Amino acid sequence: MMLILLKRMFENKCPECKETLSCENDVLCYIKICPHGHYKEETYPTLGVKIVYNPSK
Repeated sequence: MMLILLKRMFENKCPECKETLSCENDVLCYIKICPHGHYKEETYPTLGVKIVYNPSK
């Protein structure tokens, strides 16, 4: 039970539809995308930059 709660804390969800985000990674960045296109997040760890696209706003 505790392991399930801990996993949920670190699971990335879309703020719009609450679906789990799919993750793609590249040499330069990590991209998390909502399967329905509500949300997209790009993280560039070498630059320390996070870009969030939220087309619903």
